[in-house]
Amino acid sequence: MQEVTPILYTIPAVTKSYGFCRSRIYDLLGDGTLEAVKVGRRTLVKAESLKRYIDTLPAATIRRTHDA
Repeated sequence: MQEVTPILYTIPAVTKSYGFCRSRIYDLLGDGTLEAVKVGRRTLVKAESLKRYIDTLPAATIRRTHDA
């Protein structure tokens, strides 16, 4: 059986799967960075807009504190 990749995420799913806090998600929705649709009362975030946003984030620079 083939695994299905979601195209829409609930706000709680975004917080759990991507580690963004709820208020950050709403900030990104409010400024148009993330796109969402309404299905009844539910707000669903478009997966493609999450990917675009993540692709714009800078790479992390991790410094070694000491030799292992």
